[in-house]
Amino acid sequence: MTTKIHPLSKLPRDLLDARSQFDCGTPALNRYLAETASQHEKRNITRTFCGEMDGVLFGYYALTNANVDLGALPPDVVKKYKLPIHQLPVVRLARLAVDSRFQGQGLGQVLLVDAMTRVLRVAELSGCTGLIVDAKDDKAAGYYKSFGFRQAPENGLLLFMPLPEIQELLRKR
Repeated sequence: MTTKIHPLSKLPRDLLDARSQFDCGTPALNRYLAETASQHEKRNITRTFCGEMDGVLFGYYALTNANVDLGALPPDVVKKYKLPIHQLPVVRLARLAVDSRFQGQGLGQVLLVDAMTRVLRVAELSGCTGLIVDAKDDKAAGYYKSFGFRQAPENGLLLFMPLPEIQELLRKR
């Protein structure tokens, strides 16, 4: 099986058409891919990347730039990385979804690792302190925590992974 990740803007035509058939079990995530992702792409709001396995669209994720208030980060992260006390630039994982037919096969991890690789590129070009994600529920938060993301002190669904930890995680792969 061959797994590829394509930017939405360069998605092969047949996969572009397959977006309307995508079903991850969460209607809002399905609608985003089918109806909104291309508009956000054209307006430079997000960049969406789609996973393909043997010519089938298995999942996607979307990235955008953001700032995070230092108070939203776990205090141990702030102290360990000596982060300045102001708004910090981050990349936000705006969405990540795997089609129901492919769930449980580790493809979410494939997408997440690809997203982290792109975060490293952003850091090289413009600087950022890490990757932040708004988990949709506690189960999703647990998924991200299993990779080393840390919950914000006052919002358990807001999770952060500092850039040095992304670098270390990818070095081990």
